[in-house]
Parts: sequence; C-alpha cells; structure tokens
Amino acid sequence: MTAIFRPEGPLFRATEHAGGPWSPDMLQGSATTALMTREVERLADASGFAVRRLTFDLWRPAGLRAFSLATDMLRDGRKAKTIQVRLLDGDVEIGRCTALLTAQGSESPADPFSKQAGDDAPPETGSPPPAFVQKWSRYFQNVSVRLIEGALEKPGPAAAWMRLDVPMVEGETNTPLLQAVQAADFASGVGQIVDMREWTFINPEISLYFFRPPEGDWILIRSRTRAGANGAGLTMASLSDRKGAFAEVLQAMTFERRAAQAQAS
Repeated sequence: MTAIFRPEGPLFRATEHAGGPWSPDMLQGSATTALMTREVERLADASGFAVRRLTFDLWRPAGLRAFSLATDMLRDGRKAKTIQVRLLDGDVEIGRCTALLTAQGSESPADPFSKQAGDDAPPETGSPPPAFVQKWSRYFQNVSVRLIEGALEKPGPAAAWMRLDVPMVEGETNTPLLQAVQAADFASGVGQIVDMREWTFINPEISLYFFRPPEGDWILIRSRTRAGANGAGLTMASLSDRKGAFAEVLQAMTFERRAAQAQAS
C-alpha cells in the first residue's frame, strides 16, 4: 500500500513517497508537519479541546528514516492548553510543533462581514497544473491539485485546491486537519513571486490559525507572498473547504539569489 509513513512499533518510517523538492532523499515539509499534527490531534480529541494554532519550527533536513515523537504539556489550563510535539531522528530533534488548544464554547456570534461559502469555484471546475509541475517532488505526485486562479509554474498570487490521495500513515485515513496542514506547506509555492531559476526561497517555520475545524478532504489555498529587505519575505494564505474559510497561514520566507552558473544551467 502506498503511504507517506509506515509504522514500525513506536516509530514511523518515511517511505520513498515522502521525498521533497530539494532532494528525493529528504522529506517534504508537508510530511513532517502532518506527522506531528497527527499527535496533536490525538491529544486534542482526548481532551475535548479544539486546535486553534499550530506553529512548526523546521530545524534540520529530515532523511528517509524512522522517526519518533515526544510530547510535552507546556500549559494545562481549564480554557487553554499548550502542548509541544517534537520530531526526533534518534536523539536529534528535527522539528517541533507548538500547539494551542482551547475549550469549545456552545455558540459563536454571527459574522456578517466574512466571505460566504460557495463564493469559490469548487475543485471539480479547476484545472490540474502542467505535468512537469506535478513532478517537483515525489510527495507532490501523490497530491491532487486543481487550480482556480493563477498558475503554479508562474510567479504571482494563486488559488489551488489540494488533496493528499494516499494515507499519511499506512492503514489510516487522512483527517481533514491532516489534509489542511499538509496543504498549507505548499502556500509559499502557490504564491511564489520569483523566477525559481534565479532565486531560492525557503520557510524554516509555518503557523496556522484556525477559527473552525476543517471539513472534507479537499483544501483550497489562496496564497500571496511579499518580499521585504535583506532577503526576508512573508507568505500569507487563507485555507478553505467546501463550506468556506477556516484558517489563516503565515510563513516567514528567506530568499537567496542563485549563483550565476546555476542560473545558466
């Protein structure tokens, strides 16, 4: 069975389908963030609290190896909890997720100013990207993409529906939260503003803020990027499902100009 990770006792071994864009032997960011989210979601479900914020710090490249997860409760309150999930390659910490969970209320006020569900074209009306774009990474080849605005192969804001079509963990069904987190990692690519033959851009972190739980398996990313000073940038994205928006995403970006030789090749 095709899957991104395969359980090995308490460990999770990355398969070849986890390979990212920089090297087929290094994990796609979507794989690392979603694996940590799986643990956050388990703890949130057990407590009855809602996932409100997920902040991921991606510290080191992760190879196609077996990983463990370590969890710490940083704050255990009646209305808010903060938990930490660490992704470990042996004794080496690869990345970390800090999650804010909040108690769920009985009702919410009406918001007359929000975008209404149905304003976005559904995934069935979108167009897939060119075949060469889908080959950017081994992981991405397992993601269905339907563009409704812009283009992935050209700089500029864009909007794309995405769905991971294989299990994140073998034998399990991808939850809407996992679909949302794995899609969010592509926000900087969806809203990229540079010629990738001339520039590289990386995001060593990503934060998601949820104002309701996502539903379904298709996630819409509407993304744009701004460049600042000294190589700094910021990607901002909204995440929606078929019912409308449910989260906002921020990614701190770092731009570096490629060497002239690399540009010419």
